[in-house]
Amino acid sequence: MKSKEAPKEFRKWVEEKWGTEDLPIGGVVPYHTAYEYKTGDWSAHKAVIFKDKCISCMNCFYYCPDAAIFMDDDMKAECDIQYCKGCGICAKHCPADAIEMRRLTR
Repeated sequence: MKSKEAPKEFRKWVEEKWGTEDLPIGGVVPYHTAYEYKTGDWSAHKAVIFKDKCISCMNCFYYCPDAAIFMDDDMKAECDIQYCKGCGICAKHCPADAIEMRRLTR
């Protein structure tokens, strides 16, 4: 289940309006922050995952900037097309070539 709220630490940074020198190095925007916005209709491409090729490495899960990839009960990747913008990052980082970007047709 995806969380719809930003972690407490992130909220604290925003509320206190800390300067950038006090923020930790690296990404400071927590994952799943785009969950409340369905962005899947922004693109003409979507990720198609071939579960028989998936090796459960979770690269797609970690690299997806929109948290559109999740793992099923068998630890095989699935894509929630309501959130997939079709950027192709998941396919690029899949060592098993189990993800293909396909153009959507009307």
